[in-house]
Amino acid sequence: MKLRSSTRVMLLLLVLVVLLNVAARFCTGAVDFYIAHIFPVYPGIWSRVTGLVPFSVGEWMIVLGIVLAVIALPLYLTLMLVFRRDADKKAKAASIYGRFYGWTITILLLVVTMRFTVLYQGTKLSDTIGEVSYTDQQVLDVTQQLVDEANDLATQVARDDSGAFILTDELMPEAKACMARLAKDYPQFAGWYPDAKPIYHSYFFSQQLLLGIYYPHSMEANYNPDVYPINLPCTICHEYTHLKGNIFEDEAGYYAYLACMTSDSADFRYSAVLSALEWLEPDFGDDEAAWERYSEILATLSVEADTDLYAFVPDEYWEDHADEEVIPTAIVSDTANIVMDQSLKINGVVDGSHSYHGMTALLLHHLIDE
Repeated sequence: MKLRSSTRVMLLLLVLVVLLNVAARFCTGAVDFYIAHIFPVYPGIWSRVTGLVPFSVGEWMIVLGIVLAVIALPLYLTLMLVFRRDADKKAKAASIYGRFYGWTITILLLVVTMRFTVLYQGTKLSDTIGEVSYTDQQVLDVTQQLVDEANDLATQVARDDSGAFILTDELMPEAKACMARLAKDYPQFAGWYPDAKPIYHSYFFSQQLLLGIYYPHSMEANYNPDVYPINLPCTICHEYTHLKGNIFEDEAGYYAYLACMTSDSADFRYSAVLSALEWLEPDFGDDEAAWERYSEILATLSVEADTDLYAFVPDEYWEDHADEEVIPTAIVSDTANIVMDQSLKINGVVDGSHSYHGMTALLLHHLIDE
């Protein structure tokens, strides 16, 4: 059987996808060059296109993809049934169907490869720093420093009558300004940024405990608008780092912390400090005294800072949105965590979803050595 020229091209592209993913694992230097000099073209062009509309193009592309996936088999069987007595029409329908889904999958895999998976094979920031090892006392001192900063900043931000945090600074302009200041030390983050976009299906994202998400196929930074607002400054900056080719979650969290700490806005600095406290994960081993001291330090958080630190969504959020629950939150959350964990491991991140806590070593290096 002679293959159509378009089919041959499609198969060649699929082979290219495989080769690129394999080669990237052995060519770190080439990936670093790609991230520094080629990848920035994507947001420079594609983000401007998707930025023309106020909604998340990536989110609705996923919705469309789910719809196409769900109707794929029923539609094919229907076509074969309708044309069961006409061999020519049956073959033509099968060919059109196959080319459509074949090209859709091929393009998706190629885009995800170039804008997502190969990025995991670049040099990690932690590799440039080297082995990070600090005494228990130094870790406790950093924890105390962050707690003191959180307590201080908790008094500088606005709150409503119930004491809940209110974001008063302009989110997008300041987040972009933070990234511009970060770029002075890390040139990778220089350049234009689109406005981050709120997710429409926010409750479903809340069920997954997601603050934000980067869509490689649309080159958009997205955030969950339902979360407790103190999370937003760091979340926006976190997603912005992904648009510049930084794909590792621990590094994204670290860079977001650095970016927000450059701000004159108490809102942004407070978001950064709370984020650092959340992801700081000491390893005191069997040293019970150190663990006890660590607990004592955290206990000195003010009521406001302690409440803000552990707030993912506003009070009574789950009760107020109970009617939106289609699948139990526990199932959605557990499934999302498994998918995230396996996705990271497949891409070479050995610690999986726990890698977010890799921010610990980066924070210690920054706060102790610099």
